[in-house]
Amino acid sequence: MIEVNTVTGKFVRVSCRDCGNEQVIFDRACTKISCNICGATLTQPAGGKAKLVSAAVVEVLE
Repeated sequence: MIEVNTVTGKFVRVSCRDCGNEQVIFDRACTKISCNICGATLTQPAGGKAKLVSAAVVEVLE
């Protein structure tokens, strides 16, 4: 039998603290994520879940 890995991460809608733009990101991102509007760093990789730097979670998407 083949074992299939399941994804434990989720997509979340975050709001940029600098400009208020909302965008959807993966909560286990392994790269730096920047705001699409103002370029502020929203998240930094943290060896697991991404660390929110200049963002606030608005909604967890299922």
